[in-house]
Amino acid sequence: MKGDTGRALTARPDCGASLIETLVAFSLTVAVSAAAFFLFVLHQRLARAQLETASLLQAQQAAHLELRRALRAAGRGGLAYQLPGQTPRPELAVEVEKHVRAGHAVGSRTAAEGTDVLVVRGVMNGPLYWVDEYGFDPAARRGWIVVHARTPYASAQSLEMLRQAGEAGDDALLLVSGDTPGVHAVVPIVDVAASGRGRHRRLRVEFHADASRGPLAAGFLSMSSGGSWPAGYMSRVDRGGVLEEWRFYIRPPDPESPRGPQLAMARLYPGTAVAWRRRSANLTQVIADGIADLEVALRETGEDGGPSVTLLTTARIGEPAAAALRVERSAAALVQLRNLR
Repeated sequence: MKGDTGRALTARPDCGASLIETLVAFSLTVAVSAAAFFLFVLHQRLARAQLETASLLQAQQAAHLELRRALRAAGRGGLAYQLPGQTPRPELAVEVEKHVRAGHAVGSRTAAEGTDVLVVRGVMNGPLYWVDEYGFDPAARRGWIVVHARTPYASAQSLEMLRQAGEAGDDALLLVSGDTPGVHAVVPIVDVAASGRGRHRRLRVEFHADASRGPLAAGFLSMSSGGSWPAGYMSRVDRGGVLEEWRFYIRPPDPESPRGPQLAMARLYPGTAVAWRRRSANLTQVIADGIADLEVALRETGEDGGPSVTLLTTARIGEPAAAALRVERSAAALVQLRNLR
């Protein structure tokens, strides 16, 4: 029995693995696992970067679409033109506040430091109405216009926007002279009275031209030809429309929430710092998330001889201070100012 036990103990001297073999196998397993994990993380980061880049591309497309739409309507109604012999004022239609400081006000809101603020004015979202009748009392500095749903040329024009402006009050009315090209007045709407139905519907819009009646009236009239009511040049009003002002700016990130920078637009009463309808919600209409910078360059002459605007937006996702954790994309666009030629 003892001999058998000794033979059993020495019969398989090479069974099992040595310590070195175990360490080598373990090292190879760790190396392969580490390589697989590295490839997994790499592909995960690439997939996330592609998704973030696609998100930024979509945000910039939305931003440029809205900016181009607004700029193409800038100055509609002849806002930039002045009295005969006076220099046009294109800044009334398009104005750029460059590289604003921290706390720069957009109404009661603020823009991100170092970015640009784009100001656009014009008859942008409503029609330029044909005016059928007009009257003005210089002593009382009050006047009225009459607009029909059916123009003298038998075409239809919707009166809804003008009716809503009259119901809310304080909206700016742009009046364009029918006698002298380029002459216009910007006045507050006082009241709107409707009569008739269907194609015979008409609106009588009352306004005043007294700058002493408040900051809105003063701001509106300052954008008229000559900076006030163009006395002697408004013997006949040919067209009219609701004048709008929109400001496009970058909202800074909110440190108390996950919200990053945003491109937003604010509607104000033209020539003032007062939110339209006096509602703060009209100052923070978000266009696109992730837009961290807006640069606007206004050129006096474009390719066709007219003024143009160059837009440059920078979209960013991730930690601004860590390049490895940041995805960034810049895009540019050129817009011709059709109403300032």
